[in-house]
Amino acid sequence: MDPRRCVGVDWSGAADPRVAARAIWCAVVDDGHLVALENGRGRAEMTFHLIELTADEPETAIGLDFCFSAPAWFLDTHRMRSAGELWRWAARQSDTDPGFVRSLGLPFWGPRVRPRPDLGGDPLRTTEHAIIGPGVRPSSFFRISGPGSVGAQSLLGMPELLVLCDAGISAWPFDPPRFPVVLEVFPRALARLLAPAETSLTGDAMRRAVVAREAEAFGGFAAIASDNQDAFDAAIIAIALARARDLEAHLARLRPAEELREGAIFVPELA
Repeated sequence: MDPRRCVGVDWSGAADPRVAARAIWCAVVDDGHLVALENGRGRAEMTFHLIELTADEPETAIGLDFCFSAPAWFLDTHRMRSAGELWRWAARQSDTDPGFVRSLGLPFWGPRVRPRPDLGGDPLRTTEHAIIGPGVRPSSFFRISGPGSVGAQSLLGMPELLVLCDAGISAWPFDPPRFPVVLEVFPRALARLLAPAETSLTGDAMRRAVVAREAEAFGGFAAIASDNQDAFDAAIIAIALARARDLEAHLARLRPAEELREGAIFVPELA
């Protein structure tokens, strides 16, 4: 059984809630058609919207573009046995200080924060190494600022994962696979699956080439996706999930033990 609804969310680590609401885009594919591509919701509002979408259609797969966990050595250092403990730590930090990300010490780094340090361990998780390829270079969880950084959006997204799970949404690969499910995704890797030749390009040229090649999939939202990287990323997530072959069977495959702590970027096989 494959999902009837696929949702892609391009997340944001912006400290200013107004900036975050402009940057967070949500795409919805129902029955193979892109039916929504919109922004304007902050992180908490987006979480509530996702819960509403799954209540309306429980057979839903949601792709979020931030890290669901950290390298195992970091978890070990902080005596965290699971990704869930990391989520709860991030939630406590956020409750105490909504701007906590910029005040974090080592091993977190980034422009206007501090130079990249010697981390004492691999900055990438096993799953990030696995998807590296032409046009696909994941950033480290520890990089919390600057272009392409993923640390801030991850740390501000993890508390929302707790809310989603409390609402009955499973988080892959940590929970037994079932719908509705939330997945960690990397939009550039999904774009490479849909349009391998076009993702050899960079920047605006790549985005517009992919939209042109997949114009039918983007439908009436092609112009928005062509002009806005965040909108494009949300749409490409939802479209790729909708095209996944035997998604439920793929999710049910036995996962390596390391992924049950470090998480895994979901890269489907396309139908």
